[in-house]
Amino acid sequence: QIKNYYLILFMHELSVAMDIVETLEKNGYLKGVQKVNEVKLSLGKYSGIDENYLSFAFQNLGDERFKDAVIDFISSENDEITIKEIIVD
Repeated sequence: QIKNYYLILFMHELSVAMDIVETLEKNGYLKGVQKVNEVKLSLGKYSGIDENYLSFAFQNLGDERFKDAVIDFISSENDEITIKEIIVD
């Protein structure tokens, strides 16, 4: 029972991580990028996102560019997730 709960939480954050990568790709921020060093996200306190699970999700996307990326979180007062900055090699 407990394992399933954590799996559901992880799947949610994995979906969010995948959406963030898709947004970065669609907007051309990952064109020619070999490695992402850091992603800064504004994370609303009502977003329902667990920072630890989201960081873990980025490390386990299967996308080598994000494998060692540091995910930094900036708190905000809303319920949104906003990409603030991406630092790449």
